Amino acid sequence: MTDWVSVRNLRLHGHHGVFPDERRNGQEFELDIDCAVDAAVCVRDDDYESAVCYVSLCDLARSVSQEGPFRLIETLADRLAQRILAYHPAVLRVVVNVRKPSAPINAEFDWVGVKVDRSRIR
Repeated sequence: MTDWVSVRNLRLHGHHGVFPDERRNGQEFELDIDCAVDAAVCVRDDDYESAVCYVSLCDLARSVSQEGPFRLIETLADRLAQRILAYHPAVLRVVVNVRKPSAPINAEFDWVGVKVDRSRIR
C-alpha cells in the first residue's frame, strides 16, 4: 500500500534561469511535491512525529531554492527531490514539479516546467 503526502502550487520567489536578468531580478516559481510514503506507523499511533510534515516539505523547498541561483529548473527540482529523500526516511518516492509562469519566452502560455521522479528503490 502506498500513501501520498502532497503540497500543491507552493509559490517561491527565486533567481533561477539561464539569462542574467532572471538571476538578477528573480521571478515566481510554482512547485508541486508528491511524496509516496508508508503511513501505516503514523496512522496506527496517530503520531505526528512519524508523519511527513507539510511544513517541512515547504521549508525544504524554500531552503533549496535559496541555495541557488540555478541555471536550470531541472537542477532545482532534482536537488529538492534528493533533499526530501535524505531528510525524510519515510518517503519512498518523490515527484517534484517546478513551473515557471513568467519564463522569458516570446509566446503565450500558462507556464513551462519540469517534473522529476526520484525513488529510494531502483
